[in-house]
Amino acid sequence: MTEKIMASLESLPTEDLLKIRKNLDKLIQLKYDADLGKRKGKRAKVKIAGQLEIEREKEFFYKLHKITIQEMSINGLVFSVKGTVIDGDILRVSFRVPSTGEKKIIDCQAVRVRETKPGTIPEYEVAAMAVTKDAVKNYKDMLRKRGQ
Repeated sequence: MTEKIMASLESLPTEDLLKIRKNLDKLIQLKYDADLGKRKGKRAKVKIAGQLEIEREKEFFYKLHKITIQEMSINGLVFSVKGTVIDGDILRVSFRVPSTGEKKIIDCQAVRVRETKPGTIPEYEVAAMAVTKDAVKNYKDMLRKRGQ
């Protein structure tokens, strides 16, 4: 079935293929949230400025990316960033709680990355899930041993 669909799509112009891709992305996201996501609690809609540190980039240079946190839940968050984030990256998000001013640092892993504004400096919407210190340590070890 997939082969027949792909064969019929090859004759379409690029503009139509891009429209189809956007619609498919929305459909997949809705089905994923309904079938696989099984999110227990609701996400709180927020607008909090913060900073992002990508563990993969620390090997070559130390850079903080500015982010805007859009949604938060007990074990994850959704934010937008102008920097390249790859699915599966370990991230360190830091922000200040608006009500108390207390600084929070969360280690998380990118679960879903979606490009919202393409261009020379693309903007990504990232859904991340909180991880433990052991997961961060294992990721660092993997980065260190990958060329051996």
